[in-house]
Amino acid sequence: MKFKFLLLLLANVFLPVVFLANQAVADITDAQFEKMFEKFVTSDKGQAVLTKALQQYETKQREAAQKQAEARAKAELESQFKNPVKVDVGSSPTKGPSNAKITIVEFSDFQCPYCSRGKNVMEEVLKAYPQDVRLVFKNLPLPFHDQARPAARAALAAGKQGKFWEMHDALFDNQGSLQESWYVEKAKALGLDVEKFKKDMASTEIEEQIKTDETLARNLGIQGTPGFFVNGVAVKGAYPFDHFKMIIDRWLQKKA
Repeated sequence: MKFKFLLLLLANVFLPVVFLANQAVADITDAQFEKMFEKFVTSDKGQAVLTKALQQYETKQREAAQKQAEARAKAELESQFKNPVKVDVGSSPTKGPSNAKITIVEFSDFQCPYCSRGKNVMEEVLKAYPQDVRLVFKNLPLPFHDQARPAARAALAAGKQGKFWEMHDALFDNQGSLQESWYVEKAKALGLDVEKFKKDMASTEIEEQIKTDETLARNLGIQGTPGFFVNGVAVKGAYPFDHFKMIIDRWLQKKA
């Protein structure tokens, strides 16, 4: 009877049309039921019915999981608006008004393709909110990107001569060309003192600044790139402009 019960349960859960009435099932032996059930599910009709039922079941499971994930994300977002994270800007490069209502702190890797997308989104954000948003850039070079750390040093070294953002843009726009000779050539193209640039690239000071950024990222729970904090609300990943706009607009409404 246990096997019959399991098959009956399977039929009622997965098949929209039950081919045997419950009372009829109760009146036959396990062997008879198994044979009839097997004949149905191995037939063309049975296979079609079972496949459709399984697809519908999987769709419902995915939809339920998606709704749960969205509900968790919404709850987490609400929690962050109530308890935003404090992120130390330190001496990191910034762009935008110093008195901006919104500060976005970005953790990024110059060799990461997703970070290149993040760079483009940040350009959209700054263009849309020229007076309200300040961008802070922090380095998080991932260990499996062999040029991420040298590129971070190159950007900060260029920053010593007032050209951080110019080098920042060039690095992201030329991710496939990153290597030591390229950094030097770009320094020349930007009109930098090349000898000072190379000295700064190799300096302990710049290496320590990168390490400070890495430690801060770990402490804030940022393990991959890009990662952002919009007035303390975390955005982990290369989200589109609309996602940042939603968070920014909400902060601006609160500050109005």
